[in-house]
Amino acid sequence: MLGLDGKPAPVAGAPTARSAVAGSGPAAGDHVPSSARSPVRLYEPAQVPLLADVLSARDVTAAWSGLREGWGDVAPVELGPGARAWLVTGYQTIVMLARNSGMVTAETSAWNGEPRGPLPAPLRSSFRTWAGSSVEAEDGQAHARLRVPLDEVLDAVDAAEVDQVARAVCDRLADRLSGLETADLMREYVAPVAHLVFGTVLGLDRETGQQVFELADALARGEGDASSIDELSFLLGGQAMGRGADGGLTPVGLLARHRAYEVADEAVLGMLSLVTGASLGLQAWLGQALLLALTDQRFFQRLTGGRLGIDEALDEVLWDASPVTALAPRFALKEGHLLGEDTYVERGDAVLLAVGAVASDPRIRGDGSWDGLDNRAHLAWGVGSHRCPASRQARLIVRTAVETLLRQVEPVLATSAEEIRWAPDLRFRRPESLPVTLRPTGAGT
Repeated sequence: MLGLDGKPAPVAGAPTARSAVAGSGPAAGDHVPSSARSPVRLYEPAQVPLLADVLSARDVTAAWSGLREGWGDVAPVELGPGARAWLVTGYQTIVMLARNSGMVTAETSAWNGEPRGPLPAPLRSSFRTWAGSSVEAEDGQAHARLRVPLDEVLDAVDAAEVDQVARAVCDRLADRLSGLETADLMREYVAPVAHLVFGTVLGLDRETGQQVFELADALARGEGDASSIDELSFLLGGQAMGRGADGGLTPVGLLARHRAYEVADEAVLGMLSLVTGASLGLQAWLGQALLLALTDQRFFQRLTGGRLGIDEALDEVLWDASPVTALAPRFALKEGHLLGEDTYVERGDAVLLAVGAVASDPRIRGDGSWDGLDNRAHLAWGVGSHRCPASRQARLIVRTAVETLLRQVEPVLATSAEEIRWAPDLRFRRPESLPVTLRPTGAGT
């Protein structure tokens, strides 16, 4: 049996076997969308693809193509022992479901899944039910109320300040790298940029910011629990009365005391939503951009003075190497043909909107090199009420980070692109490491 990259798939130890998802269609006995076997229910096929294979695929574009070839725009996937979800790769269906259609909800309490064992760590934070009223796990009026503080806090952050902080942090980190011969860019540049810049902009002191981002990243990896929320609450409480340079409350202070929150835990979960998306989203976009620069000479030339500016080049990353794999899970509010005539969705079925697959959909993007310019159909920022609130700040930070690094050092990938491993993360696709050799820009050969 083949895995996503055409190699024999390892034994997963799960009670349900897996079908090939690239290079061939479903195995014998699996669902093939047709009038003879439709509509299929989520747990009907004996063998379905394993979601972990998609998350770790070396060639994720081939993985998406293999899923479409074998299953169409909607594939049943295995999350873990005894737990499945519908993986939606079609643009129109994703947009319809993401725009609060009343067909699905983000509330994890609506899930009908009963795993026979613990979910894999990368999925636990997205399917958790202990978090209470988090922004991602609410819809309707509750979501609108919890989203207001995030939008207002980010709107209050001055773009000039983001640029100034980003330049100072990136200059310092790149200068440190210029004195090294080898480095892991993910550990020594990408992650620190995300943590230090966004933490500073929010008004977190360096030590507290490091603690907050470490807790948020651990929770996203499925390594934290409710006690982590208590620790975040303590840290937020210590920052709530902090004052900025102008004597007013810092952004994190505004967040902690926002009038929209009904209980203190909501402010803590609001901060968690903000810093998790900022940390992992920035790492994914910046990591993917640097990897492309290290492995694609054409893209590198665009970044360093080619026919496209850096913003256009970063848009190309969103199309050709999407930093987002899937949006937060949704759960069906009704049963029926929610995802098309070939499937029958039960109430409470988990639905994953795979925005990372959209850019490779031939119905959305043509073959021309200019087709993605100024086109936001890649959905990397999400769509509808759950759209990312920090897109402007993210672009400023990633642009500065890429420009600064490539101006001050000349990194060369120290391994083959095929050996790059991907972090096991449902929502964000980012390299686990980027080992490079370094020399100062302009150094002789």
